[in-house]
Amino acid sequence: MTPLEEVKKLIAIPSVTGEEEEIARYLESRFQQLGCKTRLYEAAKNRYNIYAEYPGRDKSRPGVLFHGHMDTVPPYGMPNPYSPDVNNGRVWGRGSVDQKAGIAAVISAFEDYLSSSRTPEKSIAFIGVIDEESEHRGSMAMKEMGIDADFGIVTEPTDLKFGIGCKGTAPVLLSVKGRAAHGCRPWLGVNAVVAGIKLAEKIMSEELPIYTIEGIGDVQGSYNLGKIEGGNAYNIVADRCAIWFDRRLTPGETQAGVVEDIRKAADTMGFSDELKIDIEIARPDWNWPPIKERGLLPAITDMSRPEVSGLKKLCDEVLGFESRVYFTDGYNEMDFLINDLGINTIQFGPGDSARCHTDDEYLDIEQLQKCTDVYKKIISFFCE
Repeated sequence: MTPLEEVKKLIAIPSVTGEEEEIARYLESRFQQLGCKTRLYEAAKNRYNIYAEYPGRDKSRPGVLFHGHMDTVPPYGMPNPYSPDVNNGRVWGRGSVDQKAGIAAVISAFEDYLSSSRTPEKSIAFIGVIDEESEHRGSMAMKEMGIDADFGIVTEPTDLKFGIGCKGTAPVLLSVKGRAAHGCRPWLGVNAVVAGIKLAEKIMSEELPIYTIEGIGDVQGSYNLGKIEGGNAYNIVADRCAIWFDRRLTPGETQAGVVEDIRKAADTMGFSDELKIDIEIARPDWNWPPIKERGLLPAITDMSRPEVSGLKKLCDEVLGFESRVYFTDGYNEMDFLINDLGINTIQFGPGDSARCHTDDEYLDIEQLQKCTDVYKKIISFFCE
C-alpha cells in the first residue's frame, strides 16, 4: 500500500485512549504480512502494545527502533472522524496527525525496504504503544518488555523538523485548608483562597532554571496556573482552595525538586499555623500511582554525537532542504526511550502539531511521502 492508503486504513480504526486493542491487532497482522516477528504485550487490562522486528544478521539488538502511539483523543466535534477525507493534498480524520501518519510512514518504509529481499545487518524494529494521551502505560511498559536498540525515532509530528529533546512536565496540585467564618466577620476565619493566591504569586515570581543547548540557545522552565477553585459562597470565608499548575521542566530538573521548591516557598510566607498546605503530583486523568511517582521527565539527545549529526545530514539530503533542529517546549515519549532505556532518540514525523486534538485535524500528504522517504534512508543508515 502507499503511505496514503496506509494512513487512511489506520484512521478508519477508532482507537481512543483505552480502546486500542483493534488497532494493535491490525498492526500485528500488518507487520506479520511484511515478514516481521511480532508480539503483543498487555500493558494494561485488554490493552496491548505491539512490537514488530525484522531480524538482521547481527542478533544483538535492533539498529533502529521506531516508536509510535496508537491511541487518539476523542472525536469531540470533529465531523466524520473515522472516514478519512482526501482533497487539496490533505487527508482529514482523527489521528491523521496525532499520530497515525508517523505509523503509516513506518509501515511503508518497512514494506519498501523488505520488498528488495535484502537481509539487513542489524534488525529493524517498531513499537506501537497505548495510553500516550493519558497515563503513558504503554511506554512505561517498554522496560518490562526488554525493548532495546542502537537508536530510536519517535514518529510524533514535527512538521519534518529534527527534534533532539523535550521539556518534562510536573502537574502540581496545591491544596490549602483554612477555617470558615461568616463573611461579615472575616477576621474570625482563615481564608484559604487568599493564602493560596499569595502563595501562587510567590511561586510564579521565582526565577526558574535556564538550560543552554548548543546551536539552539537557552530554554527555561515555566509555570502555568491552569485552574483554581475554592470556597463555598461569596459571604463565607473560604476554608479550602485548590490550585493546579502545569510546571514544565528543563534537563536536570525533577518533579521531586519542584515539590520541594514549593514547600520552601510556603515556609517563607509566614502563614497562620491554622493553615494546612499540601503539595502533590496530580492530574485529573491520572489515577495510576506509577506514573505519579515517575513523572514525565525532560529528555535530550546530544547533537554532537556522530550518529546524530550523520542522521541530520541524511534527513536534509532526502528532504532537499535543511530541516530545523529544535527542542520542544512540549512533552513527548522520547523521555522513556532516553531516560528509562538509555536509547539515543530523536523525534521526526509528518504533520503540523498545531492540528493535534483539534476538530480540524488534517495531514499534508506530501509531508507523509517525504517522511516515508526519510524513514527508508534511516533504516539503511542504522541497519546496514
